[in-house]
Amino acid sequence: MSGFDPGRVTVGFSLTNGVVTAASIRSARPLSLASRFAGRPVEQAVEAVGLVNAVCGVSHAAALTFAAAMAGQRTISRDVAERWRVRLAAERVAEHLRELVRLAPVAAFPIVREALEAARKAARTGVAGEDIRAIGAAFGLVPEWLPALPDHPAQPDALTSFDDEAVAAALVEDAEFSARPFLPGRHPETGPAARLGWSASVQGATDAARLVEAEEALGLLLGGASNEGDFGHWLTANRTQNHTGYASVESPRGRLYYSAVVQGDGRLRDARVVAPTEWNFHPDGPFARALVGFRPEGDPVPAIARLAARFSPCVAVDVVPEGALDA
Repeated sequence: MSGFDPGRVTVGFSLTNGVVTAASIRSARPLSLASRFAGRPVEQAVEAVGLVNAVCGVSHAAALTFAAAMAGQRTISRDVAERWRVRLAAERVAEHLRELVRLAPVAAFPIVREALEAARKAARTGVAGEDIRAIGAAFGLVPEWLPALPDHPAQPDALTSFDDEAVAAALVEDAEFSARPFLPGRHPETGPAARLGWSASVQGATDAARLVEAEEALGLLLGGASNEGDFGHWLTANRTQNHTGYASVESPRGRLYYSAVVQGDGRLRDARVVAPTEWNFHPDGPFARALVGFRPEGDPVPAIARLAARFSPCVAVDVVPEGALDA
């Protein structure tokens, strides 16, 4: 599609008496696809990152747009900002529904397909037309597919807007931060479950959170998405230093960071990105910590792959046995 390899995450594990006793997480993801568009006008770079990132492309394009605007001290008009808010809400609806459809009975597929088409159209155009109402029929069915949640959620070390300044500063100072982000004394988790106060390690938490968030986003679309306060926690942006700005976007899969350097002629000089996958699949991150002590049911490889999926990776995950496999 794009000619770029998005990379993958490889999960190694050892099993003793049916329990995972050791785990290793290795990422082969590129540090920043956005940096490959250095030298282009910002508008071209924004269009390119939206196309290259097949998952959450609108979030990537929005993050670069607002980071570059901060870097160049440009004001984004209210109408343009409104269009981005609609696109982000529609993308959240589409991405969450796409993940939830795997739980759906075959009879529901036509309804879900119509809903997905409506959400994706709004994500492309930034216009929530009348066909967006088709999504309501799909979400009316989703609760029937979801498993029950336990009463007491595991509280995650959630990545939030309070972390933005530290992350933005680290992105500027350390070119390797994108590959292995780190906050002292922390093991941050991000994604739909963490945003609602759950850990993705809890069975059913991610799917339940996807439904809650998608219904909220749909409500914003149907209500016109004109209340800036409703979107305030989804996107933040600021200037960090001369010609440099950052933006953070609560993408469907978690908090996404962009740092951009823009030349005086409006061309992108550099861009650095920290995607949600880098936090959740850090070698000592929330997935790795949930995996050690995990007792897979049945074949451990698909069971561990299902656990990984709860943490909303944006690339393929390979699960590879390593060491002892005394199940």
